[in-house]
Amino acid sequence: MTMTKALGRLALPATAAAALMAASGAYAQDVPPMPQVEGPVATTLGNMAHPSRRGPTLGQNPPMDWPADREPAFFDYVEDEFFVTGEANGAPYTTRYVFRHPADPEAFSGFVAIETLHPAQSAQMWMASRVGGMMNGHGYVEVVNTPGLIGSLQAYNANRYEDLSIEGAVTEQGAADPAQNEIIAQIANLVQTANPLGEEWNAEYLVMSGASATSRTAMNFMEQENGANAWTAEDGSPIIDAMYVWDTDGPTQDVLDSTYHVPVIILSTQTEFMDGPRTFAEDSDEEGSQFRLYQVAGMPHLESREMYEAGWSDCTAPIDDFWYNAMVFQGMDWMYNWLANGDAPPMADKIEYESDEVDAAIVTDQYGNAMGGVRSPQVDVPRETFTTPNAGGFVCGLMGVVEPLPQEVLDTLYTSPGDYAKQLTEATVDLIEQGYFPEEYVFEITEEVERYAEQVGAM
Repeated sequence: MTMTKALGRLALPATAAAALMAASGAYAQDVPPMPQVEGPVATTLGNMAHPSRRGPTLGQNPPMDWPADREPAFFDYVEDEFFVTGEANGAPYTTRYVFRHPADPEAFSGFVAIETLHPAQSAQMWMASRVGGMMNGHGYVEVVNTPGLIGSLQAYNANRYEDLSIEGAVTEQGAADPAQNEIIAQIANLVQTANPLGEEWNAEYLVMSGASATSRTAMNFMEQENGANAWTAEDGSPIIDAMYVWDTDGPTQDVLDSTYHVPVIILSTQTEFMDGPRTFAEDSDEEGSQFRLYQVAGMPHLESREMYEAGWSDCTAPIDDFWYNAMVFQGMDWMYNWLANGDAPPMADKIEYESDEVDAAIVTDQYGNAMGGVRSPQVDVPRETFTTPNAGGFVCGLMGVVEPLPQEVLDTLYTSPGDYAKQLTEATVDLIEQGYFPEEYVFEITEEVERYAEQVGAM
């Protein structure tokens, strides 16, 4: 993949493309060495691969099964695990990465999200956006790049992962571990230019991704001394084409301008912005500073509905039922269209605050939901109030709370469950047409209407 091709995706003017190509020479470092690869490593019933879902190595319950129509097999998707061996920070390593992709290469979109395994033992981008991603043929790469994460694999299946180790993970106190970034760079180069499954599986658009802790890992990679173009492929093009992360606030303007040279999308949940307004980078279409910040009203830090094993029993308030995964996939869809079609995502309103003071409260509507920001059908056609955090254990602090609206309020809004369904559907369609909700997740409407019927039936 050439630099010209990478720039052409965004339909840049020739002068801007030439300028960025010239600038990339100043930022480029060495091409990452290509690691040795073993795999795909077969999985059998007695020798299972780590599932990249929360638990059980954190002392939690075993990960829950997803509904059959949200599992990889339903979409004819394959989860291939590979063992890779190389050198990082001057020392040897052997680790694993997983490539999740359609079984048929003809169904592969060429778009690949790369992330590191989260300390909670989950591949966050894969878990959250998988339904929409699989509907569109996108690929997912999960990298294990620290000794602690290898320890979690070995705790799950000691025999399968006994030979994995990272010896170069040594750093001065307070400094980023250089082995982490080198491992990411080497695997990124592999999946973009020399995918072991064959060149038809090479990523055409490779996007750095992550959530919460792994959003910081992603940003650490992109914010290396030489910026987003710190690592290049053999032809000089960046090995990372863009960054999309969520559960974070994102960079300030000076960091965006000085270190990022590819499109960036930040999706911020209400957990991140509930403590008052802060200064962020401005949304921009300027070449080299292409940026979007989306603050999603009512969205909690975690997808509570798929995380019963993470600590629901400790939470003292009702757990939220926000359409979390739909909003995460929406960010992925924005980025795909930005890269593949040159369609710049919308610039959304930001959350409204009562003042500009650091600790100012969010402005809420008459139903208690946040005003401004990216909207969702659930806050525009309310049956509940969404707030965050929940109370109880640590994980509860990352979950949201729902407070059902009183029956007398619901009676003023909807004449029946059918009327609620009609209004919810109309709001969903309207947001889809505006580009703020993915059509892949309209199935959420049915389940939401069922919850409404249960709610009013119980009142």
